[in-house]
Amino acid sequence: MVKSKVYYLDKPNGQFTVKEEVLADPKKGEVLVKIRRTSICQSDVVIYKKGLPRIKEWPAIILHEVCCEVIKIGAGVEKFSVGDIIGIGCDLPCGDMDCIYCGRKGTGDWTSCPNTHATGHEFHGFARTHAVLPDWFVELGPIKKFKESINLNYISQMEPLACCLEGMTRVNNCIEDRVVVLIGAGSQSTYALQVAQAKNARKIIVVNRGEERLNRVLKDFGNENTIGILWDSDVVQKVFEACKPFNEPHFVMMNVPHQSGYELATQLMGYNTVLDAHAGVKGPDGKPAIYHKLDLNNDIHYKLQCFQATHGSSMHGVNLASEMIANNELPRLGKMTNDSEIFGKDQILKAILRADDKDSLKVIIDWDR
Repeated sequence: MVKSKVYYLDKPNGQFTVKEEVLADPKKGEVLVKIRRTSICQSDVVIYKKGLPRIKEWPAIILHEVCCEVIKIGAGVEKFSVGDIIGIGCDLPCGDMDCIYCGRKGTGDWTSCPNTHATGHEFHGFARTHAVLPDWFVELGPIKKFKESINLNYISQMEPLACCLEGMTRVNNCIEDRVVVLIGAGSQSTYALQVAQAKNARKIIVVNRGEERLNRVLKDFGNENTIGILWDSDVVQKVFEACKPFNEPHFVMMNVPHQSGYELATQLMGYNTVLDAHAGVKGPDGKPAIYHKLDLNNDIHYKLQCFQATHGSSMHGVNLASEMIANNELPRLGKMTNDSEIFGKDQILKAILRADDKDSLKVIIDWDR
């Protein structure tokens, strides 16, 4: 048995209370893990400030971007060993071994399963020092092993990077040698910027309202192919001008959770443009309707436009993200976090509030502190 400290959030905009709970040794097929790092997602900020309908019970255990160490394994576990360092994805299979999406013979598209759930939402998150992963999670879940030499901070970012890669790789050849537009300069756009560079995008245009964060992203992650544009009343014209000699972008990723982001993204659609609506608009009252008229013949057919959305990640994105991290394909990933964005486990609230600052990219909680 092991004693675990669990940090419960009592309610939206509330307080974290730590409780000590005793965890039994893992049963057959289960794994006991020690949390080493958690990074803060903007969903965590929304959950803290307003709550989400998917969280049915309070107090809640949140946080879902995590790096763990395996410290005990149950009988029959062969995929993992004591001492393994693992990254864990957020979106989870439903646990039904016969599910056509999530099960042993399923497609792996568990975000399509009506019974899917996620850590930090329906499944307890990782605001705790230890956790037991159930047998179905261990067998089918989004877990990847890493070498001990890999920076633990990077491993905790596997999950958001996986979500980003889902959107950027769903349509073949939409990034390499293409013009990429990223709406917003937060953490997801910064991951996308690094991925676009790794995949040899011809030009990358980052659009953001705030100058402070845009300047940080350009300074730390920009290169000769990166252009920053402030989002003002002339932003559409400025983006099209920056696309030259092409007439329009080839790939647009909308990374701001506001209706204005959707409106801007649709105005940038041109011939053969792929739009990934990466950031959905949601809040404590659910998901508002955002309507847009579309000519299915002259736009979709004759302009070859593609409208898609990234909603979480499957093993496709998790596999790609773990490979990129393991192979150091994002050499500037460490610049996602500066000294003001590292916190200890007793500073969860401070970490979330820091993540909500306009200049912040990726806040990390170091559970070894």
